[in-house]
Amino acid sequence: VSTQSTGNENGVIDDTAQDDDDNIDDDNDGFEADLNNDAIDPDILATIAALGSFEGSNYVKGEECAICVTDLIKFLRLEDKKTCDIRIQLALSRVMEKDLLPILTTYFDEHDIIDPLIRLIVNLTMPVLLCFEKEETTKIDKLRTKLHLEVNGYLRSYKHQFVVFNVMKIFSTQLGHLLKLGRTNRNDEDDLMLERILIIIRNILHVPADSYEDLQLQHSLSVHDKLVLSLIEYGVADLLLYLCGNKEEEQHCLLALEIISLIFRDFDAKTLALQNTNYDQSKVDKELQEIKQREALQKQKNVRTKNTRHSRFGGTFVVCGKKSITEKDLIYHKNIKKIKDLSFDDEKTIQRHSRHNAIAEDQSEYRSSTVETRQKLKGLAQKFLDVCYNLLMKKAKSLLCRGQTSSDTDESFYIWACTFFMEFNRCSGFKLELVAETLSIDTFSYVLQIIFKMHENLKGFSAKMVDQMLECNKRLHKAVKAYREMLENLSLMLSSSDSKIRSIASVIQNNIFYQQEYRELPTLLLKQFHKRFCTKTYLVDLIECTHIYIKMLEVFTKDNTLIVQETKKKAKKKSVKKKKKNLLSEREMKEMWEGDIEKEVLNVLSSAKISTMNVRPFDASSDYSLEQQRITCKHKIQDLLKSGSFDEAVAMYKAAQEVWPNSPSFGMPDMAIIDEVNVMKSIFMSNEDIPDFVSNDINEERNQQEDPRTSEITASEIHSVKEQKFENTNYLMLYARPGIVQSYCYLLQFFETNSFLTNHATVKMLYRLATKLAMTPLMYQISFFITLRKILAAPKVDSFKELKKFAAYIVRKFTVSIKESPMMCVDTVFWKTTDDVVMIDHGYDGDKLPNNKQSVQWTAQEEEEIKTLYDKWIDKARAIDLCEMIAQDMTTSSDKSRMDVKKKIIELKLVTEGNADILKKKPKNKVEWLPDEREALRNLYEEFQYERDPVALIQEKLDTKSRKKIVKELETLLGVRKCDLSTSRSIWNKDDDEELRILYGHLSETHTGTSLLDHIQEKIPKPRTAKEIKDALIRLKLQRDESSSSHFWTKGELAVITKYEKLLSKKETVLNIRRDLPHIDNSCVIQQLVHMGQLTTMEGAQLLMELSDIDSDAESEEEEEEEEEYDFFDIPKHLRKLEHCQEAIKWLAGICQNILSNREDLLDYDTVFIIPTQDEHGDALGDATFQDLLKCLGAVPPLSSCENYWKITSDVSDNLLSKGLGLLTG
Repeated sequence: VSTQSTGNENGVIDDTAQDDDDNIDDDNDGFEADLNNDAIDPDILATIAALGSFEGSNYVKGEECAICVTDLIKFLRLEDKKTCDIRIQLALSRVMEKDLLPILTTYFDEHDIIDPLIRLIVNLTMPVLLCFEKEETTKIDKLRTKLHLEVNGYLRSYKHQFVVFNVMKIFSTQLGHLLKLGRTNRNDEDDLMLERILIIIRNILHVPADSYEDLQLQHSLSVHDKLVLSLIEYGVADLLLYLCGNKEEEQHCLLALEIISLIFRDFDAKTLALQNTNYDQSKVDKELQEIKQREALQKQKNVRTKNTRHSRFGGTFVVCGKKSITEKDLIYHKNIKKIKDLSFDDEKTIQRHSRHNAIAEDQSEYRSSTVETRQKLKGLAQKFLDVCYNLLMKKAKSLLCRGQTSSDTDESFYIWACTFFMEFNRCSGFKLELVAETLSIDTFSYVLQIIFKMHENLKGFSAKMVDQMLECNKRLHKAVKAYREMLENLSLMLSSSDSKIRSIASVIQNNIFYQQEYRELPTLLLKQFHKRFCTKTYLVDLIECTHIYIKMLEVFTKDNTLIVQETKKKAKKKSVKKKKKNLLSEREMKEMWEGDIEKEVLNVLSSAKISTMNVRPFDASSDYSLEQQRITCKHKIQDLLKSGSFDEAVAMYKAAQEVWPNSPSFGMPDMAIIDEVNVMKSIFMSNEDIPDFVSNDINEERNQQEDPRTSEITASEIHSVKEQKFENTNYLMLYARPGIVQSYCYLLQFFETNSFLTNHATVKMLYRLATKLAMTPLMYQISFFITLRKILAAPKVDSFKELKKFAAYIVRKFTVSIKESPMMCVDTVFWKTTDDVVMIDHGYDGDKLPNNKQSVQWTAQEEEEIKTLYDKWIDKARAIDLCEMIAQDMTTSSDKSRMDVKKKIIELKLVTEGNADILKKKPKNKVEWLPDEREALRNLYEEFQYERDPVALIQEKLDTKSRKKIVKELETLLGVRKCDLSTSRSIWNKDDDEELRILYGHLSETHTGTSLLDHIQEKIPKPRTAKEIKDALIRLKLQRDESSSSHFWTKGELAVITKYEKLLSKKETVLNIRRDLPHIDNSCVIQQLVHMGQLTTMEGAQLLMELSDIDSDAESEEEEEEEEEYDFFDIPKHLRKLEHCQEAIKWLAGICQNILSNREDLLDYDTVFIIPTQDEHGDALGDATFQDLLKCLGAVPPLSSCENYWKITSDVSDNLLSKGLGLLTG
């Protein structure tokens, strides 16, 4: 009898031979089990024996089979998590093969046995990492490693038995029955059974394959292949697709996605997509032709280097040119064919390397398998794309973003699915509609977030945590592959013949080019690359991804100007936080008050000279609330009293009484003096902790009042975001770093095994650095020269042509450079920075460096003059720029700069550490505009305002003013906007302005808004755009600029203010002005009155608060009246038009009823969003009539692109909702 399983041409197993093999294996394994019985607990053996036995070819269960299965589950709960002893004993007894799987296949209809049996199988098939207790240690435990390998071996045997017993056929029946019930008809037990079956399938597919088995079965069926084929044959794969595409089964979508990923784990997407295509056959032919070419060249090379001596020649050799310990040539007594084989290290002890410094090895390799397997998997992948890819990825991403996942690795399966199926779709014809869900800006952003998260996690591990770093880099590698594949698809979309696809790709491309995070991502990851925890395949994908991105960037910037977002760091000055002073005791505070403070406060309060003009207890533009500013004012008064500033303290107290007239902290405005003294005493005696916002505000004021030379300054980095023009050269400079160049040179060492694309991407980047940036010396390094020597000695095949050309270019450059500077040989030991490159190119001595300035020479006479001038100006050093003044007064030399003088003063030790700040450069005073200059500016603008560039003409007349100052003064003086001064604006002359004024006067009485602009655009003589007309109306003060918060007052509007300036009540003044000028709000009126001196800042702030309360009450009354009137007349009309939307009207009535009940019971007046729960509701929300009905009920539409739903805010009255509810239900 043959002991090997036979198969036909298609890879189908011969059942007869398999049965014979199983019988022989059963006999042998039974003998082994008897040998291992001594290692198994007797209770476990008794429990297993009671499960049942075979009677012939049929399995018969025992009477207590269900109880015994439950007992085995209890045994597993009590096992030692460090050794997994119970699990190993059950595996030695072969209970899975002899009892559990036979029971599952024979009695799958008996639920009292199947339920605990499924639970037991779930436990036994758990992955190894979940079986053992997790240990946070970096040491290698040999016993733990041995147990891991042992349990892994048992899991492989379980996987084989699942194939033998056709368990997937049973699972297909069970899954079909459970899914047929539907989500609503299944109970909790059915849901648990469904989930457990999926977990068993996941566990079995997760079992790693044996590397030796994969090596032997590279082009034939492995156990994993057989299991996958059984999944497809018995319909489990189709049920998984149904589960992924069903909206009701959302809770199982991540588990189904994990199973799908494990099915395709060992296969390459490109290989499956190109199965049975002309490209696949041509690729195989091309590879064979290249192998033949290499072999032929290698044979020719061997013939040329073949030694004429006999192969058994064992004589003595003399090595010419290599001296021994004497002056003669070295004598070598061993057989040697090449000089490079000469070595003296044969008998030396090999140095052991640390495990932590070992190079990370690639573990993921794709298998070829059989043609039948690849064909079936190709069909399954295509069906997955057609049926459920977009829906599943949308649900999975939603769960991941909400954090509703059971494992941290779920996002890895999402990333894998993006990579695999997008590559499969790209290689099989690219249909955008099949992968539209993952080809969007949101997905790009989500993948970018995952990459940054993994990058930060890698930085958090210590150097000894190699295993954790490898695992984290594995996830990072998946994210980088997904990002690379998305760029590949984006590049394919840009070259599409469909204009719609190109427009979609253009939006995504502009986004990833504009944001700085995408541009700096490759350099960020390349700088972090390390051979110890980053694999070579990771570096390959990262470099190819960088190549695709830069290539797209170069193509785009070749014909377009790219404006990008740039985030820069700049220094912000802030005061060092002072240590918190200890609070005084109550006794000490009382002594201070009774000493001098009480008498001084009483004297100030008794005097009539209390001015509140220069104090500011309240700031309307502050971010702090009114209550926070009241507390801050109280502490300010206390500080002023302690420092002895009694006049300022009393003035602050009086101003606070006006702002907070009813506050008990400051008393009433008309109090007696003795009562005010008591209130001031209570403020002084309050011994409370100072809140953070109070200390920050007080410190800011102190820093503004202190001399900037005496305050301690530190620099903190803040981010400044701005837009600027993109420059390719500046971007490539980010890659001119030794760590990045070293990574590229390291990958080029494997040029013989690299793909053509990998070698091309590597050489292309190095060539950019060498030519576009002239940074060839970055690659002058010994290890890279060794790689170049191998490239030049490689066979002359087409795939190495580009590499040989680049290697010859670098060698020629190096030969020329080393002739000019022989010392550069020493530099080849190190990797070089850009500064080193400049030094190599311009000489090591520094004389040829660009902008190199020779050191300044000083004579003894000049040094004496420095000392004399220093003594002359030292008394005025605080008021003048000392170094600048000395440099100007020097008579012996006129070529000394301010910095030269400063260095010489420090060198002569004329200043000490205490007064070194006198050498700092003093800021220049700002030049103010004189009244005559302002009048001239006004006249010049009226003269040149209709020219193309009025600012340039004004600048010619005003020689002393810069363009920036003129523009700023025109904005503040005349209210001219920057867009009206731009050279690219549309030109209007005086006649055009006059015609526009006439048209506006005629049409503004009957038209408003966009209708007014449209009519003016039709009747104006010269063709103008709507934006040009609107800008001209704003310039002529005919309309207000809604984008500007300030208001520019015309002469007529200023006359209205002058008309009411004699009124005694300022509130009446503002109300009268608002009545005559309704288009101007309260804040603008009060601001102008303060500017004209009719109101103080404090009076303006108090008046603004009073008027804002009046306006809010008036607006709420008007809104209620308008709502009720709109409700009665419009809602019935809309309801008659919506007779076909009765379900949506009932749903809306229910929402109104819930809002009213919540307000009555819980006093809940929060905003309520109107979220559709059915398709009919969503269709109704898209109807214009239904939207009008919502507006009648006070609902607010989505205000921006960030909002998706209508909402009912807390401003909608109960009266309106109750009346609307009556109409909806009536």
